[in-house]
Amino acid sequence: MLDTHILIAYLRGVLVGDGRPDTLLGVLRAAEDDGGLLVSAATFWEIELIRRNPRNDLRALPPTDALIWSLRSQGVTTVPVSPELAVQAVCLLDDGFHKDPMDQFITATAIRQDCSLATKDKAIRDWATRTGKPRLAPME
Repeated sequence: MLDTHILIAYLRGVLVGDGRPDTLLGVLRAAEDDGGLLVSAATFWEIELIRRNPRNDLRALPPTDALIWSLRSQGVTTVPVSPELAVQAVCLLDDGFHKDPMDQFITATAIRQDCSLATKDKAIRDWATRTGKPRLAPME
């Protein structure tokens, strides 16, 4: 599962690394080859919000609706937001998760899908390390 900022960096080709299997870039490439990259529907909501902020430049990316179809055609699975997932996302607050709703949705999706989450977000990584959920992709 890729969080929003990792997805944007991956699409822009700005993730650094040598692609070894124990690095973020290596894990993402292997998942892409196996058809195992997941992106939450909440990520596209966040990308569209970022796109509308004049201080952020996402012009290098296709329009969000085209991006969704492009990723799907490349084998990336987009995971919809369900009522049950919405409740699970809010319930993360009970374990001390922070109040960013998109981070809640993305993290709850990774937990529900039982997959690793690729994120550099320190608050998410600290929470996941403390609670043991979700698994985290390497950040090297």
